[in-house]
Amino acid sequence: MISRYFDYNSTTPLHPLVQEVMTKALETYGNPSSIHSVGRNAKVALHSAREQIAALLKCEPSELYMTSGGSESNNWVIKGYLSRWAGTRFHVISSVIEHPSIRETLRYWCRFAGGDVTFVPVDEQGTISPEIVLNAIRPDTKLISIMLANNETGMIQPIREIAAAARSKGIFVHTDAVQAFGKIPTHVEELGVDALSFSIHKLYGPKGVGGLYVNKAHLLEPLIHGGGQEQGLRSGTENVIALLGAAEACRVARTEMEHLYGRMTAYKRLLVNQLSILAPNLRVNGTLDPARTLANTLNIAIPGIRGEALAAYLDQISGIAISVGSACSSNHEKKLSYVLQEMGLDEKEIRSSVRISMGLFTEESDIQYFLQSMERSLAHFLHCMPSQ
Repeated sequence: MISRYFDYNSTTPLHPLVQEVMTKALETYGNPSSIHSVGRNAKVALHSAREQIAALLKCEPSELYMTSGGSESNNWVIKGYLSRWAGTRFHVISSVIEHPSIRETLRYWCRFAGGDVTFVPVDEQGTISPEIVLNAIRPDTKLISIMLANNETGMIQPIREIAAAARSKGIFVHTDAVQAFGKIPTHVEELGVDALSFSIHKLYGPKGVGGLYVNKAHLLEPLIHGGGQEQGLRSGTENVIALLGAAEACRVARTEMEHLYGRMTAYKRLLVNQLSILAPNLRVNGTLDPARTLANTLNIAIPGIRGEALAAYLDQISGIAISVGSACSSNHEKKLSYVLQEMGLDEKEIRSSVRISMGLFTEESDIQYFLQSMERSLAHFLHCMPSQ
């Protein structure tokens, strides 16, 4: 049984208020497409939920399309938008640190539809340069897709600058905001993007629900055809219970975001200060600049100690859950983090890295327990290391 959870970037526990709303929502069992009162009640609840979710993005509810999560949203915006150029030469710009649902979808779709994709690099801190993105633009560039915050390092990318320049050239701009949604402001007009993907299970809501903001939805072809739900662009009977839970998760995020940011910033500072004493050779992968990284995320390397071994030891001995990278790829033991590789880390540095991510239910007592456990764990590994 895990007693201390430090893997919030992988997924989050269900918030008690979300659970309460979803339990009550079991009574709202009607199909929103039905014309009788039971269906109409579900439709009203669904409309209210959409307004709550849209409020976190500061967009119109009509610009919001609900999906099964971030991966579907990312697939949809890529395939749905680029389908109009299938069979012609077109160009897409993305980055080397994108989530697999962007990287792999772009590779597949460009191979299938005849396009080219440029994956721009990052610097040693994991930041994408707007200048490099803009220099990669070609006359046939149709789409730029750059994530808002990286799931492994927490690095926040300069989306505003990229979007402003790209849209002035008539290029459609999308951002994968799955890891940023609810942690930092994601107001679509301020970001200047045409489309934004998000997922609710990173936000203390249920799994299997997310969405896509699009300001020009008529430019997207649907991936799922059928009954014409979601304004005809994403068919399938709506998961009303999950969407009501999603709405409550977004409401909680709006009220807690500022306070949580301050608390996470203080916890991260405490972690780095104390861990640096325990392991003077500790390296932060990314930056500690609070303006450039998510407050809840800390990716560190402790040379000489295998990250996988440290994570397993903390789990088994102390009931602490941390990760060695993205949950989407960390189960592939032989596969190194491509994000850290692109930042210039060598194999030893990557294999000694772990990700610590905190959240709404992290308390200072958890931080102290983690530090005490790390002190015991580091002593254990140093004792086991062969003498020079």
